[in-house]
Amino acid sequence: MPSSTRRRRVDDSEEEQDVAPPSQRRTQASTSASASAGPSRSQRNSPTSSITNGIDLTAELRPQPLGKEHISNINGLMADLKAQDSSIAKCIELLSETAEQAAEAFRHQDECPQLEQADADLRELIDAQAEKAIRKSVLMEIVQDLQAGVGDPAKRYKDEVQKKLDAYNKQTSRKKYAKNTDYHNFKNVVWVAREEGAMPPVRDLIPAEEGDDQGSDDDLEIGGVSQNFRCPLTTNLLEDPLTNTNCTHSYSRSAIMEYVAAGNNRCPASSCTATVTQRTLKQDPALSRKVAAFKRREEERIIARRQISTVLY
Repeated sequence: MPSSTRRRRVDDSEEEQDVAPPSQRRTQASTSASASAGPSRSQRNSPTSSITNGIDLTAELRPQPLGKEHISNINGLMADLKAQDSSIAKCIELLSETAEQAAEAFRHQDECPQLEQADADLRELIDAQAEKAIRKSVLMEIVQDLQAGVGDPAKRYKDEVQKKLDAYNKQTSRKKYAKNTDYHNFKNVVWVAREEGAMPPVRDLIPAEEGDDQGSDDDLEIGGVSQNFRCPLTTNLLEDPLTNTNCTHSYSRSAIMEYVAAGNNRCPASSCTATVTQRTLKQDPALSRKVAAFKRREEERIIARRQISTVLY
């Protein structure tokens, strides 16, 4: 082959390389450089290797045992749980107020889906409270163990929490909620708004389940009481009620303020020896709503009796 022809082919090949896109030329150059430089840093530090820059990641990331120096961290966890308890308590308070309003609004209906949902929501909140209480109690035990330098705190926390949660979840609804103060107050609020007379024991308002012992003394509890909406001073229905924080008795504002101003400092309720002062008297919005609802029901009963009398006579 003539030398001139060979030179033209070489020149054509070089020209093709020159007209290749810049990105392609950079990729080719990078590939060549990488091949000559050996494995990259990311390849050397890949997860398949437990050694990175002389550090054994497997050993460094292994869970470390708890010691006395971690007690402050555990106390922080307990403080967080306590804050969550406060939030749950506020939710329960709002839920009870909503249920009271629903009970009053639908008091003439035999069934009220809103109240059934509120009951279910309250049970979930009570369960959440129980879980927080379990976790706090186990954490307190772990702090004691750390101070004494015994046991395996991390394993104990996991095992003890699960054990106590399992025991709680195995309980029947009556055993979980019948003696719970928040649940009792909730049921009493609904009962007062919809029914007459004293509320029966809460356990009687919860359907029996397998495992409930009908005759067990452990399940005995005090039922609701007929709430008295009359002022012990005036014997009339409460007006703008104030409640004594020392004994929870309530009075009409004007009557109790006049009573205290006259120098009296003993609760005027029968057989009560608690002290009453202006400082111990607090406004009671919830009681005000109950009194208003009671007045409406009394008016409805009076109208109903009059209508019956008209029909009969």
